[in-house]
Amino acid sequence: MRHFFSTLIPMFLLFCLAAPRVHGEAAPAPSFADAVDLSPLDRVAVQWEGRIKSFYAMARDTMGIVTGPRGLEGQSQVFTYLDLMFRPGQYQDRPLVYLKNKPMRIGLSEVLLSDGAVTEEEAAVLRKRGQFSLTDLSHPDVASEMEKYRRDLMKTAKFVNMARFAVALTNPPELMARMCVLPPTGADESDRWHSVGELDQPAMLLPIDPEIREPLREHWRNLKAAWQREDAPAVNAELAAFCDLLPQIEPSVYPSQKRLGWESWYFRAGSMTWGWLIYLLATMFLLGGVVYRWRTARWIGLSVFLGAFGVHTAAIMLRWWVSGRWPNSNMFEAVTTAVWFGALLALGLEWAARRSSMRNLFALTAACASMAALMAARYLPQLDPSIGNMMPILHDIWLYIHTNVIIASYAVIAMASVTGALYLLYRLFGGKADYARVGGAAVLFESGKRGLNESRRASPAEVFDGATMILMELAVVMLWAGLIMGAIWADHSWGRPWGWDPKEVFALNTFLIFLVLVHVRLKVKDKGLWTAVLAILGCAVMLFNWIVINFIITGLHSYA
Repeated sequence: MRHFFSTLIPMFLLFCLAAPRVHGEAAPAPSFADAVDLSPLDRVAVQWEGRIKSFYAMARDTMGIVTGPRGLEGQSQVFTYLDLMFRPGQYQDRPLVYLKNKPMRIGLSEVLLSDGAVTEEEAAVLRKRGQFSLTDLSHPDVASEMEKYRRDLMKTAKFVNMARFAVALTNPPELMARMCVLPPTGADESDRWHSVGELDQPAMLLPIDPEIREPLREHWRNLKAAWQREDAPAVNAELAAFCDLLPQIEPSVYPSQKRLGWESWYFRAGSMTWGWLIYLLATMFLLGGVVYRWRTARWIGLSVFLGAFGVHTAAIMLRWWVSGRWPNSNMFEAVTTAVWFGALLALGLEWAARRSSMRNLFALTAACASMAALMAARYLPQLDPSIGNMMPILHDIWLYIHTNVIIASYAVIAMASVTGALYLLYRLFGGKADYARVGGAAVLFESGKRGLNESRRASPAEVFDGATMILMELAVVMLWAGLIMGAIWADHSWGRPWGWDPKEVFALNTFLIFLVLVHVRLKVKDKGLWTAVLAILGCAVMLFNWIVINFIITGLHSYA
């Protein structure tokens, strides 16, 4: 009891000290950014880059180019977009434009420091965060240094162009031109939408019913004036009225506000990539079930895995509905969809292996692969979750055949590397050199032989090796089928089945690694060890193909 109160009392005192004071001190007034209600914009459609998307998605994409992946502290991207448009002077001296290239950050911060434009502490912040103010970038010496970087076409020219494009996006006329929220009248939704800046044009250039046009113009003017004087209640009223009128311009072509709202929610929820945390929890319990043969941990792990898969499925289906196409046409979609295929396959394998010693392993491998992929999708800025239009060459039925088979095989390869790593760890900590006598997928159907069945208790080495072989066999078949389908599609699209494109070459290299594994397993003595090593090596080649080829080496498959 003494220990209980000695713990409880400090916690209570800490709570009291942390609690807000309500007697004798007024609560601080909310800032303008906190008081403004921008939720009506979640259901506003905007046409940009050939696609009808929610205003939230467009503002997020635009401000991501300007401020980088971190954004501005204390502000939503939608608020920053509107504030830059209505009050650009507030941002002249504020860290705003993101420079991606770290050597450029260091060089420009040194220029500003040597000229006395910033202090040592401010220069350190510039080097770390990479956000420079418009005043910093307009400094004569900085402009001269940027011009030197622009001349280096191999290393830094593209980053200078990105910075200059970001600066151009901070101009209010450019931001207003992107607000194409006025739908065409009596036409298809794919026809040109009009920007809010066109409200001041003559009626003959903007054919909108005057009973809607005039209130829209008035609400927009009032919104701008209220924003500039930081009158949050007036901003909220004018913005809500303006957004309510937009669908009335042409209800027949205006997209579903429900879909627009879900699209905004999807991006506000981080594209639901936080599901990696649920996969992590599933991994912990499933690993406990494998290592300790703990039945309770197994069932908890499978239940959590099903929950994670449910969230993952909801994210895939929601993106499919919002974008109007199956999500597999860019790197973010390929990575997240690939591991979804892997998790789906793992559920089938768990059912097939429910009476074998390999139960738990397939869900464990899929949980590990999905966790890693969703973490990458959440934290790596290179995996941009923006929804855009597909390249014209991708509008083909083979996109849904070849691409899905290839990315699913990549997920299976990643899963095989997990069981391969478990085998190596088991051997590293003194486990005996053993392997599965019944090869690969046959273990799920064979019985009565010395293998991974219930006729005897299999060793952990046999279990890990058997699971690795099952996954490797599936990967070989799927990867080979994907390569053949890719050749058919290439012949159909480019007039030749094979062109030694970097991605084609390394996809073939990955397949050859597994062919080597098949032959090595037939000849070597320590079959389990070499199977595990080659499984991990094959995963490394696959990752090289997916990462280096897509982001560094340019080829015909650079869009994938």
